[in-house]
Amino acid sequence: MASYIHPQLGNIKHLLSNGIRHFRGLKYASLEHAFAVPRIQQGNGEGRTIDATHFGPTAVSPPMGCDMELSLIQKPLPHKTFPMSTTECLNLNMSIPENHSGALPVFIFLHGGGYTIGSNAWPQYDLARLIQLSQDMKKPVIGITINYRLGVYGFLDSSNLRKAGVNPNRGLQDQQAALKWIQENIEGFGGDPKRVTLIGESAGGVSGTLHIQSEELLFQQLVAMGGTSLLLKPLSPPVSEIMYASVLERLQIDSKQSPEDQLKSLLAITPETILSSVGPDLSLLPVIDGNIITSDIKFAQWSSPNIAAAAPGIKRCRRVMFGDCQFDGSIMAFVLMPRKDNLVESFQTAMKAYVSDKPTDLEPIYKEYDISSGTPSENVMKNILRFINDVQFYIPVVTMAKAWPGSAFVYHFNERNPWEGPHKGEANHILDVAFLFQNFNDYLEVDQVKSAQRFGRDIITFVNGEDPYPKYNPQSGGAQVYGSPFGPQGGFVISVNPADYGRRAFVWQLGSKLGWDKLSTALDRFIAGI
Repeated sequence: MASYIHPQLGNIKHLLSNGIRHFRGLKYASLEHAFAVPRIQQGNGEGRTIDATHFGPTAVSPPMGCDMELSLIQKPLPHKTFPMSTTECLNLNMSIPENHSGALPVFIFLHGGGYTIGSNAWPQYDLARLIQLSQDMKKPVIGITINYRLGVYGFLDSSNLRKAGVNPNRGLQDQQAALKWIQENIEGFGGDPKRVTLIGESAGGVSGTLHIQSEELLFQQLVAMGGTSLLLKPLSPPVSEIMYASVLERLQIDSKQSPEDQLKSLLAITPETILSSVGPDLSLLPVIDGNIITSDIKFAQWSSPNIAAAAPGIKRCRRVMFGDCQFDGSIMAFVLMPRKDNLVESFQTAMKAYVSDKPTDLEPIYKEYDISSGTPSENVMKNILRFINDVQFYIPVVTMAKAWPGSAFVYHFNERNPWEGPHKGEANHILDVAFLFQNFNDYLEVDQVKSAQRFGRDIITFVNGEDPYPKYNPQSGGAQVYGSPFGPQGGFVISVNPADYGRRAFVWQLGSKLGWDKLSTALDRFIAGI
């Protein structure tokens, strides 16, 4: 245990290991109740001692969430249980080099989990090795991981809740509160508030791109890994009302109560009951609120010259990095598995309803991806997931990169999952994050360790404000590729041929003919089972 004197926060007890200070469970905001507005934690300065030697409580989420995510990676890591709290969950972990000169660049990591699961205390997000790598490079950085409210507590919304004084998008408000706390306090830790990079994976990447709609941007750079707002689109208020009515019904709350009494009823129900009653089948996602999220920005808008009108943060976010895994679409197997016996019919029904009723428009999709009644049942799921991958993960990476001409970097992660499981041999969803934090290096072959280190070095270089590789060019392309067809050091590809990056070219032809927004909407409805 060690002590650190912060000018605003006072004496902070923390962990010191191998030249890195680890602050755990630092409270960045307080909550009056589970649905309250986050109030940024203020420091008392002298005479105060903070214990930052233990992880803080996690947001309310299914207790098996960590093991669920590790099962995606297909390699378990040892961990303890994670106590959760409705009001004490707004905390962050921070790792900083013990000895450094000058103000260091900072990155903040937003975990994924579909706005349902996730915690900054999970072992796959431990910061130690990545911060050590930055020191080895002589490019030291400060790393931060945050908690934010999830599920019902973070994203349930309705007009009645608003009448009762409950803001929408509380999980996103939490993220903004953390960013503000960091702006106010990071200098006292040796960080530079003018060099902050927000890194988000999956739903964390969705959040990062949603924050770009805000006039007040609290970061200067963005990295979105395996997720953008074109993947998990914000709900409209009418849809959020439907979700709210379903939640009240499942929790047996009388919808005829006053808004204030509905809130009281929600607060009276235990988190355990809410978790057991409200499952992932209900889409509790960010909602268009006219404040944090002003609109659902479509594919066509991201490609237009006046995108800054809808996303003013573009002017303030100096540089961006967008990336995907070769099989990010694998994550949707969790949602589709219960319906695996009827996938072809429901997929084709969605395509007809939302894309085109002309067989000549849709047959090329079914043929290219082999999605038909004659497809062997063991192949149907994976083939549909590959189509989802291309439309919902791959195309958005390139589409959004074009909104930052001359300031965007793109990567494609093709490293193969080496561990036993359904995705062995695939670059499945979240594998890039597993490699980034270096926490699986002890279980990787030498070449993949080198690839993980290369990936980590590239992210650290970006956080430092330098170019890890050439920028993306809308005319000629350009992306860093990790894994196939390159060796452990990866390679930078300049090409307009998707196959050179390990991606499918057909999807571009498809989108130009039928429209990305139609295809994406059809997949949204299909995944939701509508």
